[in-house]
Amino acid sequence: MFVEQSAARLWRVRLGFLLLCLVPVAGLAAWALHWHSVAHRQETAAVATRLLGTEVSFESLSHPQPGTLRLEGVRLAGTSLGTVEVEAIPTEVRLRLDRCDVQPGFVRQLATLANRWLTEPALFPRNSVIDITGLSWTTAAGEGEAVWPLRVECVTAGGVRAVRIVSPTRAANEIRIVRTVEPTATRSQNRWEVHATLTDPLPAAAIIAGLGKSPLAGWQLGPEAAVTGTLQAAATSDGWAGQASGRVAGVELGAVTAKLPYQARGAASIDVASLIWAESRVSAADLMLVSPRGTLAQEWLDGLVSMVGCRAAPATVAREPTAMREFEQLALRLEVDGGGARLRAEPQRAGCLVESQGLPLVFEPPAAVTLDRLAWLLSGTRAAAVPGTPVSAWLLSVLPLPQRSR
Repeated sequence: MFVEQSAARLWRVRLGFLLLCLVPVAGLAAWALHWHSVAHRQETAAVATRLLGTEVSFESLSHPQPGTLRLEGVRLAGTSLGTVEVEAIPTEVRLRLDRCDVQPGFVRQLATLANRWLTEPALFPRNSVIDITGLSWTTAAGEGEAVWPLRVECVTAGGVRAVRIVSPTRAANEIRIVRTVEPTATRSQNRWEVHATLTDPLPAAAIIAGLGKSPLAGWQLGPEAAVTGTLQAAATSDGWAGQASGRVAGVELGAVTAKLPYQARGAASIDVASLIWAESRVSAADLMLVSPRGTLAQEWLDGLVSMVGCRAAPATVAREPTAMREFEQLALRLEVDGGGARLRAEPQRAGCLVESQGLPLVFEPPAAVTLDRLAWLLSGTRAAAVPGTPVSAWLLSVLPLPQRSR
């Protein structure tokens, strides 16, 4: 009898050992093998692709601690991101990236992700923080490479969702985008606000890429163009309204005029004293374009005289209509509002807009001109441009309405 009891106890111990030790160990081993398998990497990449709305791939995946993923060799829509760590807690998701280059493709993907986070709360219910160790780009005029740490904070509270982009070491540089859902009697209405302050130059190509699908998406200012300044804008059902001021340095005139009918070459800068718009249309603008040396097509000079009313100097008409003219100084101030367009020279230049070999080529016009003439000049058409060109049509859709039509 005692032997039978001992045998029964022994089997119970063995069964307990299997259930409490071997089975859990086998389960953990199977779990660990799955987490390090190709199938798990493919599943994680598929989930990330569906979540971000663009192709995500990586070479290896590890779990350094509970709730944290470490991805090596990450590529986002073909853009290499290196190593990415993802940490998830119930209220927040944190992403940490290695050094990244400021390329239009990467900026475009980052802007798309921010827009999806702002507009799809059901898909992104938690706050998110993206920390980039070093965001790098080549500075203007070959001055070297700029490297900034960057943080993207996505925060939600009630009916407000906001994205804040800031550099921890350069706190004065900040971009904030806020989406507020305002309930009305019939339906909810979205209000968008954008606030930006750039005290240090940021590549213009990155800013244009971040605008996404906009009329400026295909515009080029040159590889070394950099922007500083401030912007405040808001969008409602009536369209965008806001104001901006700042400076664009390192502009390449060849890139700016590539899509225009007449060409120009040389380095330039654009100072924006003020730019005000409402209902997605410019209300007033005050810009200064300066270039110390370069070339421009004779058609620009002819157009300034015939379209805008500039006064021609004797040296202006001494060349063939299709010739490229060298200049040593180009400085013109453009003021635009409902009263028309006014071209002004720098105060110390006695009304001269363009100078070549010490001689003036054109002088400022004596009076303002209508905005359609400015559109004709920039689009290469002649009065009256009907139906016009895509450039003239776009310009007339964004330039101020004449005061008599208000």
